[in-house]
Amino acid sequence: MADVDVNRADPLEAWAEPLEAWLGDSRISKDRARRAVLAFGRLSAWMTGRGLGAEDVDEDVIDAYIELERQRSGSTVPAAAQYLPLVKRFLAARGVLVLRPPVSRARHGRPRLSGGPLDELVLDLVAWLRDQGYAPGTATSVACTAARLSNWMARQGLGARDLDDALLTRFVASQARGRRRHPSSVRRIVTVRKFLLATGLITAPLPPPPSRSPSEQLLQEWTEHLRTRRGVSQGWATEARRFAAGFLAELPVDPDGQRLWDGVDAATVNRYVTRHGEGYSLSSRRHLVSSMRGLLDWAFLTGRLDRAISAGVLRPAPAVPGLPRALSAAQVQALIAAADTSTPAGRRDRAIVVLISRLALRAGEVAALALDELNWHAGTLVVHGKGGRVLTLPIPTDVGQALVDYLRDGRPPGAVDRAVFTRLRPPLVGLSSKGISGVIAHLATEAGLGTVHAHALRHTAATAVLAAGGSLIEARALLGHARTDTTMVYARTDLAALRDLVTSWGKVPGP
Repeated sequence: MADVDVNRADPLEAWAEPLEAWLGDSRISKDRARRAVLAFGRLSAWMTGRGLGAEDVDEDVIDAYIELERQRSGSTVPAAAQYLPLVKRFLAARGVLVLRPPVSRARHGRPRLSGGPLDELVLDLVAWLRDQGYAPGTATSVACTAARLSNWMARQGLGARDLDDALLTRFVASQARGRRRHPSSVRRIVTVRKFLLATGLITAPLPPPPSRSPSEQLLQEWTEHLRTRRGVSQGWATEARRFAAGFLAELPVDPDGQRLWDGVDAATVNRYVTRHGEGYSLSSRRHLVSSMRGLLDWAFLTGRLDRAISAGVLRPAPAVPGLPRALSAAQVQALIAAADTSTPAGRRDRAIVVLISRLALRAGEVAALALDELNWHAGTLVVHGKGGRVLTLPIPTDVGQALVDYLRDGRPPGAVDRAVFTRLRPPLVGLSSKGISGVIAHLATEAGLGTVHAHALRHTAATAVLAAGGSLIEARALLGHARTDTTMVYARTDLAALRDLVTSWGKVPGP
């Protein structure tokens, strides 16, 4: 400690800046580092009040302060217990104190530590769980599982360097076989693994090598062609691959496992489409035919077929498409009113309904919306639509207000990604498109509207444009359709405008 100016009025002040530098060089979040520095300052002030100087610092002094904070706060793991272990490590690294082996503790509600290789990480784990938004009870359960893992590793003669997925699997198996079973170990070890990955103590295993079968390789090449050259969505490409896999499975193979295309003609494909399209909806049959045509075109372009035969694949019998199912204004208001805005979930759900009903977004587009894509100064937001299209849309006043209400008093501060709409229970990640659809379905049930899909709100926004006197071009821009004929179905929804085009019987149209 010769390089430190010991100031008895503030015994640890001289270590404040070195501590900040040490924390900055460690793999510790800025927030945790800041809280550790604050805890360090409170410890120093407490020591000053007890007449203690820098030469008095040891683990007993720090532990006495932690215990005092535990009694004062009534918390099992107060802030001092979460962040002062970092200070201990720093002081030990500087040679100020020597860390003793952790003492086994059997107090109810606290991890039982017995000198295992992970004991020092348990409190770090508790802090990490809190930062992730886990409830205190869940954090304690996960920490106890980590403590059991540490104790088990000590009995096995293992160290922190031995941590990997295989070791975690062995630990779970040992817990299942033991006389005292801990069923939570199976569930909680998954969360412990996430912490170990986040701190770099273990690394994620490499993905298994892709299948090298000729059929799988062919499907992979075609799927990449669909995504990169044709710009189809991942969902469309996945479904198309499923259709193509069924067709390829019926083709003969040569001794090397390569599919033989010599006997493929339009009649062969039509028989497959007819047989596998039974029971499908019209849209699914169209997808099947489109997939097969695309596969045949690609096979011709890559030399697998010696002639183009896709035009010979029969299309499903055309049917008069139904009118888009839109909600009335009263139904939309009932849906919005069903969200309980006194709760974070209600504020989130209300913002989702208002956003979709006003801007005609798809559920997947809402799920993909990120905080960085909200431009409050310009009053716009960026939407990533189908086919890789990027749209910049204005934020109407009511949409902006609903978003602000949610972002201020609904979105959890511990969310782990930049998604606008997130889960409200750990893990605090962004909602999926199914999650967005589930919000709409739940509110519809609460409002007594029966089954309402998120897409119905998209139709509602488009028909509202036409009802207000807007054109199909404006509706197309709002919907983000790449082709005008896709939007033409909405022309039949504005019946009042269509009636104006009909001449009454027996009258001559005027000029």
